[in-house]
Amino acid sequence: MDCLKRFIYTVGIGSLLLFSVSCNKEPGETTKGIIYVSVVDNDAEKTPVPDVGIVISPGDITGKTNASGKASFKVDPGGYYVDADVCCIGPGFIQYHEPVTVTADDTAEVTLSACLRCL
Repeated sequence: MDCLKRFIYTVGIGSLLLFSVSCNKEPGETTKGIIYVSVVDNDAEKTPVPDVGIVISPGDITGKTNASGKASFKVDPGGYYVDADVCCIGPGFIQYHEPVTVTADDTAEVTLSACLRCL
């Protein structure tokens, strides 16, 4: 009988440990999504445009594109805007205010175009 009690106890404790390991997020914790922004020139090569300031709102999350013209932002699921002033020879800048919807555990991609090689 003691052996049976130990077995039940061990299986019960093991189940609790397995459950606690598999549920690694706190109750009410939101799974994030990603906004992936790419800024490229409108030339035939789609040349990446580095150092473009990006603002994600609401939240006023800021960043800049890297040398590959890319930036990513981890955010809660929901609706956002990607704001950026992108170089354009002639008018000077294109002001983007692009809507984007982010879902949990997913990536929303936004591509912004520059014009006439602003590097």
